[in-house]
Amino acid sequence: MKNKPEISEKVKKVMAQVLGIEEESINDDSSMSNTEPWDSLRHVNLIIALEQEFGISFPDEEITLLTSVQLFIEAISNIERK
Repeated sequence: MKNKPEISEKVKKVMAQVLGIEEESINDDSSMSNTEPWDSLRHVNLIIALEQEFGISFPDEEITLLTSVQLFIEAISNIERK
């Protein structure tokens, strides 16, 4: 099981790749509402990329709720604990 700082670092790295932005521009407060390239299509790509990176599967009912870096970190932490 990874700790939250490791998860956070990986989430930000994957997000930067998927969104086509600098990793340094992503922080724990980054969300769909304040990160311009993060639209609905890139959100789907982000879900897929994070599932592949962590070897997990987000529950379908959670996917539309995962709209910030912090929510992704929490969801991944919770899935990895199971």
